[in-house]
Amino acid sequence: MKNKIKIIALAVSIFFIFSCNEKEEKECCKKDKNKTEEVVENETTSNESIFNLESKWIKQNKDSMSLSDLSTKITVAAMVFTHCESACPRIVADIQRIEKAFSKEELQNIQFLLITMDPERDTPERFVEFSTDHQLNDNWTCISSNNDATMEIANVLNVRVKPLADGGFDHSNTIHLIDKNGNIVFQQNGLAQEPTEIIEKIKTLIK
Repeated sequence: MKNKIKIIALAVSIFFIFSCNEKEEKECCKKDKNKTEEVVENETTSNESIFNLESKWIKQNKDSMSLSDLSTKITVAAMVFTHCESACPRIVADIQRIEKAFSKEELQNIQFLLITMDPERDTPERFVEFSTDHQLNDNWTCISSNNDATMEIANVLNVRVKPLADGGFDHSNTIHLIDKNGNIVFQQNGLAQEPTEIIEKIKTLIK
């Protein structure tokens, strides 16, 4: 009888050990999956023109602007914050890769826009420093506004912006292609993606 009890106890112990290991493995995998974002290029589902937003923005040269001022060119845009040390510099590099795919003549029809999600710290002076550090030319505009306007544009662009306790942000890594009517016609999601599709769509828009 004692041997039978020992066998049952051993079996129960083994069951719990494997159950715990399986749970730990699933949690580990879940965290790893979150760290490495799966990236796909998708058409945006937003039908709202950003030109309908009446918010005012400040550029890195301290000039004021409205989003409708972007209507003269095709816009390649992203939401970033300049104190970001990982994803945002990669987003900028990804846009620069797109920029290099076009000739000087083609670039006359394209502009590049960085919208801060951190208006308190991303002042025009900070943007000038950031532009210098990342070798952004005159075809790049960096803009900031108040918190309400920032969250409004984030919602229209479907960008996740979640402030963190350390002053950073949990955010989507998305590059937006916006036509001359302010419509979001394409979004490239994720970091270090092959930009072939967004480049082709830009070429179609500037023809």
